[in-house]
Amino acid sequence: MTENSTKITKKPATSVKKNSSVKGSSKNKKRKKKRNNIGIICGTAAAAIIIVVGGGYFIGRAYYSNRFLSGTTVNGIDVGGRTFEQACDLLGVNDMPYELTVKTIDGTPVVFKTADFDYRLSGKDELQKIYDSVNRKTWFSGFIQNSTYSFNEDITFDVEKLQKLVEKANWGDVETADAKLGLNEDKTAYVITPEVQGNKITDMKKLEAYVTQSVAAGELSVELDKDTGCYSLPKVKSADLEDDCKKRNDVFQLSVTYDFDYTTETLTGEELMKIIKLKDDGSYTVDRKKAMEYVEKLAKKYDTYNTKRKFHATLQGDIIVPTSSDAKYGWWIDQEKTCDDLVDMLEKGESVDKVDPIYYSTGYFDFTGVESARSKDDDIGDTYIEIDLTDQHLWYYEKGKKKLDTYIVSGQTTSEARTTLPGVYKLWSKETNKRMKDTNADGDEWDTKCNFWNNVSLCGIGLHDSTWRGGYFGGEIYKYNGSHGCINMSYDDAKYVYDNVPYGTPVVMYYKSADK
Repeated sequence: MTENSTKITKKPATSVKKNSSVKGSSKNKKRKKKRNNIGIICGTAAAAIIIVVGGGYFIGRAYYSNRFLSGTTVNGIDVGGRTFEQACDLLGVNDMPYELTVKTIDGTPVVFKTADFDYRLSGKDELQKIYDSVNRKTWFSGFIQNSTYSFNEDITFDVEKLQKLVEKANWGDVETADAKLGLNEDKTAYVITPEVQGNKITDMKKLEAYVTQSVAAGELSVELDKDTGCYSLPKVKSADLEDDCKKRNDVFQLSVTYDFDYTTETLTGEELMKIIKLKDDGSYTVDRKKAMEYVEKLAKKYDTYNTKRKFHATLQGDIIVPTSSDAKYGWWIDQEKTCDDLVDMLEKGESVDKVDPIYYSTGYFDFTGVESARSKDDDIGDTYIEIDLTDQHLWYYEKGKKKLDTYIVSGQTTSEARTTLPGVYKLWSKETNKRMKDTNADGDEWDTKCNFWNNVSLCGIGLHDSTWRGGYFGGEIYKYNGSHGCINMSYDDAKYVYDNVPYGTPVVMYYKSADK
């Protein structure tokens, strides 16, 4: 290009007279110049491509020199681009198990080293064969066509060595023994001495065969049980003697335990003997009058229905919540039915580990409280609705945390028939689109609907939305425009109670001391 250029520049414009031929010559030379430039560019590009392709090939070959080719799967697992060790980890064939653990029938582990009986897995060797067979000169073929391999992992070990190890191991020396029935040390009752499942091996051949079969199946954590056949089993078990023991202990061991959630009361011993009349032949009768006296004692101790309660009010602090005829929360034992049930249990001659007293029920309303809230001094707990009838304020606490804080309108206090009475109520039923139709002692009649009805009494007192109040609640509205005894709430608050407060939740209502 330089030569042509020099020739052109050295020739002065001497052929001025033949202007047209000079111009033609100049055009030809320019065409040659362009052709030469294109050739050089093409050659350079081709050389660059060869260098790039060649370099890429060698880079790829270097990268895959110690890896599986792209697109390679072994036993369904993608190992493309992975080193041999990485592929071993993915396939779980990298580590040879170190120990064989056999647990005896009582759970004691007996451990053997796999190396001591030449235990081997073929997985890693099989993968090595696949790895070595890869043609890495054509590493790029992995991007064109997938390669799929599979292998089975074989287990090999020296059976004779394993069985000798099993034979020499310490498997335990506890003998198997049958259950026995006999008197206790005080000779006051019959007791069963439970059977003993020994851990002493009584059939070594069966043990050796079981362990060998387990290892051959790939199990290196083996548990021995009664079905392996290598232990002797008790022929007489405790369950076989229970009926006989019970018959002998009808008088000595009979007991009934009542469950009161936070504690229990057990009728046994001297207290039981006041109720049971023994006969010479070992049989007995039950004195129902004495049984009723025992039930009455339970009711006096554990009934909480219709009782005053200590309560920590949000605004007033510690107060006493009085009772009322409308408030029906708490535990109330049905003494007649509980006595009948006790007599029946005693006459059957069977001890009862835990039984609930029978509580009064209308069939749809149970006179009970919240089991989890029950304690010696309280049955309200930390989940409850609190209503301050003086301040016209309602709170809902769930596990001690305040969840709802709102104002309400309660029964109008100008009339005894409309006044909301204090006490502890219970949320026991809910309805939507409830029609509220009733009359009271004053002759008042009403017939209206609410969206969310949360019933807390047996006399028609509920917590419900009162949209007709236009959002006005609290203050002294209840004194001149109160409800007929219900707790009027906003739509959202009544819905919250309906959606979130569980059935059985206590509802504590009270007035300030001066208003009681």
